[in-house]
Amino acid sequence: QTAWPYSKAQCTPDTENMLSLLALTAALASRSAVTPSYLRLRGGDVDTVTNGMALLQVASGTFAFMAPERNIEMYGYDKEPTKVEVAMMRYLAVGQVVLGATSVAGLEGGSKAAQAMSLSGGAASLLACAPVFEALGGPKEPLAAWIAALAVLGKATRAGKVKSVVPGTVLGGIAAAQALVAPDKTWEAYKNKLPATEMALALFSLAGGNLLANTAYVAVADKQGHKKGLCAGLALLAANCVK
Repeated sequence: QTAWPYSKAQCTPDTENMLSLLALTAALASRSAVTPSYLRLRGGDVDTVTNGMALLQVASGTFAFMAPERNIEMYGYDKEPTKVEVAMMRYLAVGQVVLGATSVAGLEGGSKAAQAMSLSGGAASLLACAPVFEALGGPKEPLAAWIAALAVLGKATRAGKVKSVVPGTVLGGIAAAQALVAPDKTWEAYKNKLPATEMALALFSLAGGNLLANTAYVAVADKQGHKKGLCAGLALLAANCVK
């Protein structure tokens, strides 16, 4: 695990997200009879938790992408954010938006719709981050390859040509593992010219954890349904906040 360059007591955004996610996970896993009344809203528990989680992720991700420096400050980081830290914050942010969109797609259209959204959304999010990644000085070919692979597979999934979630699960698993297990080695492997700070690697690792949660949601939902998939995803998101 990557050590944070500030105390856990200062991690305001992650602490709030963790508590929210734990509450949503508990509510979803419980029977409706013991679900808190504020979570028993129109649309039913699963709909409410899904939409609540999606709103939390999309809102948080949108703010972080639009104002990465301000979002980094909210973590209690008192240094001037570097280009690398801003880039990693935006990478983390777009992943949050994709995660929210994927869960809603799964609720409304099933696991195949969720997989298509995850893949196409992943391609779009990387494309959105291309300008900030370019400033890091690394080669463009790896990024282009990821965008192309995700876009093609997403389109094929939407068209029904790819019926299994396995290819997307494998791609998501690889990308998540890179960031989670060895963020520093992955950074070096992509040959970025600017060095990654401890904060940047921590944000990169967080992005990997979110991607793992998204991948797990789709994989579990495909076999056991949206509710269990969402429980798995929410549990991993909460764990990612406290790791």
